[in-house]
Amino acid sequence: MTKKILLAFCVALLTFGLVQYAFSFSTGIAGFSGMNGGNSCNNCHHSGVTPEVSIRGPQVVLPGGTQIYNLVISGGQETAGGLNVAVTEGSLLSLSDETKLINGEIAHTAPKTINQEGDVVFSYAWTAPVITGTVTMYGAGNSVNGNGSNSGDAAGLTTLSIVVMELNEKLYLPMIQRD
Repeated sequence: MTKKILLAFCVALLTFGLVQYAFSFSTGIAGFSGMNGGNSCNNCHHSGVTPEVSIRGPQVVLPGGTQIYNLVISGGQETAGGLNVAVTEGSLLSLSDETKLINGEIAHTAPKTINQEGDVVFSYAWTAPVITGTVTMYGAGNSVNGNGSNSGDAAGLTTLSIVVMELNEKLYLPMIQRD
């Protein structure tokens, strides 16, 4: 009888641990934006349709300037999504209760439902470093089916190069010929 109770306890503990693991990051996680060796949400999530992911925002920023960016998840499961964004320099800032800062990276606080266009859009801000140069913003957008497990989900990765420069620096643009 004692062995059966012990076995039942072990099974219950293991089951609780697996359920806890499946739900442990539904409130976001850092380190999976693609910046660290290509790690993404796909390290745990699988078997879904990979979405298109893009970062929209200014590609030229003044040193120390703060700008708003959007990570857009299109396609995939077309139910809900989450994100993880990291940068090589500067500071990310959460703009709403939909996102939070974890170890200097932006993550979702809960899966966000698609909008009327079928996309999931997260807004956040970035403050550029005070030194000029090029910064890379890394983003992972995880399209989820909302079944509460990591199965049937998939993430896409993207990057955005941002030039941090003073206004008095010369910016050479190609000449456009007009006929």
